[in-house]
Amino acid sequence: MTKERRKVLLPLLFFPIIIILWKAYIALFNVPDYLLPQPEALLQTTIDLLVKGDMLYHIYITLKEVFIGIIIGIFSGLILGYIVAKSRYIEKLIMPFVLIVQTAPKISLAPLFILWFGLGLESKIALVILVVLFPVMVNEIVAIRSIDKNMYNLMKILNSTSFQKFYHIELPYSLEAILSGIKVAVTQAITGAVIGEMIGAKAGLGYLLILGNETYDIKLVLSSIFVLSIVGLILYIIAEKIEKRFLIWKI
Repeated sequence: MTKERRKVLLPLLFFPIIIILWKAYIALFNVPDYLLPQPEALLQTTIDLLVKGDMLYHIYITLKEVFIGIIIGIFSGLILGYIVAKSRYIEKLIMPFVLIVQTAPKISLAPLFILWFGLGLESKIALVILVVLFPVMVNEIVAIRSIDKNMYNLMKILNSTSFQKFYHIELPYSLEAILSGIKVAVTQAITGAVIGEMIGAKAGLGYLLILGNETYDIKLVLSSIFVLSIVGLILYIIAEKIEKRFLIWKI
């Protein structure tokens, strides 16, 4: 069995165990349906929401926030990370503010963003950008500053331009760390969007979570969590595939 097949099959083999434990827990402790429904009932509810309900629309809204935020966050992180990596002065100037914002709980920033940008997509996109920017920026800073000084000395001897130094040294040597940061950021982007939707939104999977909580609809809550998990897993797999595509020599 290949390594790729093992990575797919092992989680699939674990899934039936979860279902058995789930059903056994309900039967053993006589858990009522309004607290924890049977797996098949939850699956049917999820299918109904996808086919007959408006779950697909809410998925679209969350993914729209995530993708726009990821694109802006990655480019902002790359630009800011490169500038900070090349200048200690700029690092001392802006990093304290970046760290303050980054260490603040995102759920505490969500109401502020909603006040600034409203209940629409903008406030959720801003949260996603904030979540994505930091890991990309930090990984790029660390990667560029870890490049051997002798590489720069060699390029200086060859009278290389700044672009040549970037293209032949900084980009190849920092690419792995940047892609690793992007992979982490992509998985966190969903969290940023959902937090914003849970605080204040008219649509999105986070909105469905709050709606289910307020109406005591456990099936809606669990269905939303299940769909969020699947979406997050798909985004992670896509990011991993992109990483392997660019780092083909490591395969």
